Amino acid sequence: MTDIQNDAQENAQRSKEAAESGDPMTMQVTLSIAVMAVIAAFIGALGETEASHTFVEKNDAVLSQAKASDTWAEYQSESIKRHIYSVGAGLTLQPDAAERLKGEADKYAREQPVSQDKAKQLEEEVVAHSEKAETHFGRHHILTIAEGIVHVAIAGASIALLAHKRSFWLVALGLTVIGMVVAGVAYAA
Repeated sequence: MTDIQNDAQENAQRSKEAAESGDPMTMQVTLSIAVMAVIAAFIGALGETEASHTFVEKNDAVLSQAKASDTWAEYQSESIKRHIYSVGAGLTLQPDAAERLKGEADKYAREQPVSQDKAKQLEEEVVAHSEKAETHFGRHHILTIAEGIVHVAIAGASIALLAHKRSFWLVALGLTVIGMVVAGVAYAA
């Protein structure tokens, strides 16, 4: 059973007990605890989603880096082949062979800029994926803090319920609002 289901069952039981007690504060605090639990679960789910996005972006950055490395290796290979064919064309005494070798050297000279551009584009993708991953990771941290604040609010509301202290409950409501604001900050930046 998930935490959300457990929280929902516990809160349903508390609500039933509060309704039977006839105390309006007990009913209000119990219902607010249920709402706080839903808010905490929602913020937690957002945090986990951001963590997942972090991993996806980091994986994409690694894949782009591998492709960029392969493309740079291809660029170097083309450079070596171009050089070998150029040297061969200069050393041969047969005009037909020299022309064929020069044609091969020219072919690799044309392919090199394409490989270079492709490698640079892949390196830009690495940077873009890494930046996105950092953004998601930062959000994850902020959402974890927000979730923690709302959990503290739930604990405070529970203490208010047990101690019958309205001031504790009001502080818990305030902490819930602060937790929601902190969660909003994760997406505002």
